[in-house]
Amino acid sequence: MRTRFWTSLMAMAAVGAFLHLAPVVAAGQATEATQATPTKAAATWVLPRTPDGQPDIRGYWGQRNNITTYSMQEGVADRAEHIRMSGQAPALGHPIKDPADEKIPYQPWAAKKAALHHDVHRSPSKPELLDPVTRGFLEGVPRINLQGGFQITQYPGTVVILHDYGHTYRVIPLDGRPHLGQNVKLWMGDSRGHWEGNTLVVDVTNNNDQTWFDIVGSFHSDALHMVERWTYVAQDRIDYEVTIEDPKVFTRPWKISMPLYRRLEKNVKIMEYKCVEFAEELLYGHLRKQPRK
Repeated sequence: MRTRFWTSLMAMAAVGAFLHLAPVVAAGQATEATQATPTKAAATWVLPRTPDGQPDIRGYWGQRNNITTYSMQEGVADRAEHIRMSGQAPALGHPIKDPADEKIPYQPWAAKKAALHHDVHRSPSKPELLDPVTRGFLEGVPRINLQGGFQITQYPGTVVILHDYGHTYRVIPLDGRPHLGQNVKLWMGDSRGHWEGNTLVVDVTNNNDQTWFDIVGSFHSDALHMVERWTYVAQDRIDYEVTIEDPKVFTRPWKISMPLYRRLEKNVKIMEYKCVEFAEELLYGHLRKQPRK
């Protein structure tokens, strides 16, 4: 039974990767021309604004399927079944842009722990050694921005991001209010934002220590602090960058970056992703009683 349980969890992870990446592929297909060939219209693009003066980034967004979501780091080979189900390839690259070697600057003790996570994540001996997302928990920042699509809405003094995964949302106040008390730790952290020209700068604190940056166990502590920069550079493109620091785990701050593209399909909407409903047969099907003949 124990073997069956862990096998089911591994299968759920593979299905989750495929289903969660589906809207990302659509986003890339819809915006290939936007990325490859800037148009004359883009060159004369005028920054739109909301009634309260914010740069207007309302809409449906997603990243192109051009980075692996298996490991954040260079040098960690994606497993064959993940490549097959998600349509990815090992040469797709990684989102880490600093350091130049595309590796997380772990302190020596933390590097050993991350290596252990990687070694046992496919056959974990206890639940905490399995990807938290596979176990149905929230992805955390910045991982949730790397996978799946999302909708940005704006209100006076507020930006709201609605994600397809697990009904997750982020409310980002722009009014200068302080962060929550340090004793409050959240799966998605506590976000506070402000605009610098056409860049939304978001300070993310109050993170718990339970989320991973990727499937293979790249981890952090509850001292994690991030500064996101969402730069609106064209009608259908936002350049995303986040600086990540954690003095308990890393030797220095490090950065990831990637372009985000507007979903251009007609009647586009974020796809509902209900983790348990998608995976319940894999997890619990063997417990179903068959009717007597």
